[in-house]
Amino acid sequence: MTSLKVSDKHGVLGDIVLGFDDIEGYLGVTYENPYFGASIGRTSNRIAKGQFTLDGKEYQLSLNDGQNHLHGGIRGFDKVSSTMT
Repeated sequence: MTSLKVSDKHGVLGDIVLGFDDIEGYLGVTYENPYFGASIGRTSNRIAKGQFTLDGKEYQLSLNDGQNHLHGGIRGFDKVSSTMT
């Protein structure tokens, strides 16, 4: 992902993607933060103890940050490959 523009509370658009401005920046480059441009996953931030309740049913998620579930789990969206065309 190279760009995602959303509006703030005043309706002003801003790019919220942290990373390179174009795809060439990602190709063949080794850089410190491998999450630049990544889609985090189904959730962002931590879910305490990897547990939540929805409609009275309890769910246990994978724990990948100590005792917590972080950014979509062990195989977050940043680990899913896609074909570039």
